[in-house]
Amino acid sequence: MKILKDFFKHRETFIGIATAFAFLLIFFCVWMTAYDGVTDRVDQLKVGLVNDDAQMGKTISNNLEKNLPFKVKGYKSLTSAKEDMNKRDLDMVINIPTNFSSSLKENNDTEIKYFINQANSSLTKQIMAGATKDITQTINKGVYTYKQELILSNLSKGLSASLPSEELAQKLSENITNVFSSLTIDPVQSSVKKTNNTEGFAATMLPMLIVLASWVGAMIMSLNLNSVSVQLKNIHSKWSIFFTRQFINIGASIILAIITLLFMYAFDIKFTTNLFETWVFQTLVFFSFLSLTQMFVVLFGPAGMVFNIISLSMQLVTFGVIVPKAMLSNFYQAVGSYFPATYVADGYYTVIFGGTSLSHDMNILLIVSLATIFIAIGKVALQPGIKAKPEPMPTKKEIAVH
Repeated sequence: MKILKDFFKHRETFIGIATAFAFLLIFFCVWMTAYDGVTDRVDQLKVGLVNDDAQMGKTISNNLEKNLPFKVKGYKSLTSAKEDMNKRDLDMVINIPTNFSSSLKENNDTEIKYFINQANSSLTKQIMAGATKDITQTINKGVYTYKQELILSNLSKGLSASLPSEELAQKLSENITNVFSSLTIDPVQSSVKKTNNTEGFAATMLPMLIVLASWVGAMIMSLNLNSVSVQLKNIHSKWSIFFTRQFINIGASIILAIITLLFMYAFDIKFTTNLFETWVFQTLVFFSFLSLTQMFVVLFGPAGMVFNIISLSMQLVTFGVIVPKAMLSNFYQAVGSYFPATYVADGYYTVIFGGTSLSHDMNILLIVSLATIFIAIGKVALQPGIKAKPEPMPTKKEIAVH
């Protein structure tokens, strides 16, 4: 019992319990509010529609534009639609091929093509994969009804003339039976192609792993460097301490980026970008995280860790790996656009799955790093400067001994 009382005599015990409570409270509040109503915003997902068929394709594409529960954008060419999908402006592309109608008439079957972007959140991929089945089934119902109406129309024209004999009427009846029996209920088949695909479930979880591991590591490192800075403030000037911290942050980012790439090679993660570009990107990932977590600690001291925990929770719900950003509320979409994790996830989708270059994401991470460093500089400038205590001059006796 005495040791229990001794534990609670120390402030750190209460801080530890409060931190555990803060984690629980923050994650509950942020995650439950961010994911509330997500399923009601499926209509924010984007689909590109390309119709290359001049006959039935026009009717089908018009029906899809009116009835699909997504934002549908028409394209004149499949190439331009795929380019937008590689930029992650589209979640899926639907293509009605040129031979859609002719193949249906000649072979009694045809296909519609779907291209699903794999460089996307797991939920988006599941929604789009399920949508392909529903779309094909709906098209099949329309095509089946169309073929029945076409046959009945031709039949009525043939029967408008009087039948010359009973034998001919019987033969015509047999032909009608054969025609209707030849109709297939599902003449349209779906051809689903996974674009920007990569093998292995582990690779799809890498963006989340990088964000989580890097941010938590940056939080702890920034807190410890701040503790050392407090201990050194009576020995060194505030600016020498601050800029030395930046030097340590840069050096740690470079080294940790190399270690990260080595781990990725060890676990056979394939890159679609070149090694140097990926290394620079990963260095900026660590440096932006360190700069942001450092800013909160410099501004608020150890209490800044609360803001770092809030930031972690916010980023995990808004960076688009678990739930697509388009399905979040406008507030959380706006919040996510200011945090680096959003661009880290986008960048790693490019690294693993392919798509556009990393330059845009790297520029944003660099801007975040510089902005947070300048804010921290402003706080340091307002802090009172403490002159380093000069070391005492050695006495004559000490000089003689030496």
